[in-house]
Amino acid sequence: MAQVLANYEAQLAAAKMPAGKKKVLTTALKLFASNGFHATTTAKIAKQAGVSEGTIYKYFSSKDDLLVKLLQPILMEIKQNFFSNLDDQKDLPTLVEFIVTDRIKFIEVNFDFIRVILQEILTGHLVDDHSYREFFHGDDGILKKLQKLPTDFPEINQELTPPQLARIFVGPILVYVLQNKLLGLAGSKEDLELIQKQILVNLTLKGD
Repeated sequence: MAQVLANYEAQLAAAKMPAGKKKVLTTALKLFASNGFHATTTAKIAKQAGVSEGTIYKYFSSKDDLLVKLLQPILMEIKQNFFSNLDDQKDLPTLVEFIVTDRIKFIEVNFDFIRVILQEILTGHLVDDHSYREFFHGDDGILKKLQKLPTDFPEINQELTPPQLARIFVGPILVYVLQNKLLGLAGSKEDLELIQKQILVNLTLKGD
């Protein structure tokens, strides 16, 4: 099982950076996740972090720069590790079970990050960001990793494109996490098994 990214505050506590910068990053993450990027001012971040606005601009050129610096670690972690260990899976059902169980844990642990990323994607705020483009479209990006799956697992419908594969995997996993985290509808072992079956069917389904 791939190592899940550690709690961000724990990582920051161990990081070699000024205490003020750590406070700004952890506070910004919480506020962006709960209130959204646009509704969160640097003044609000500074007040809750117990620092001056000048401290924010000492380390970040703008609120946009703060967002980018905040999201870079999780984007890098997802790109490097979200689809890691796939070569260890010997068949398609085992692969799907691994992705569903392991990656749901990943998303749940890092939900504040994922929530901020989704919010900014939906508002179009990240579309032109270099890190975001590399994450999806770079030579080592998510779509390139997905493109390799039908070759490694011939049972997969070879006509499926990387974006279609992404929807098949991410859709049910994300809905499961959102209903759990946002709606308080706890999932069950049976739910996870159903998700696995749905993904398997959609991966192998042939068009007319």
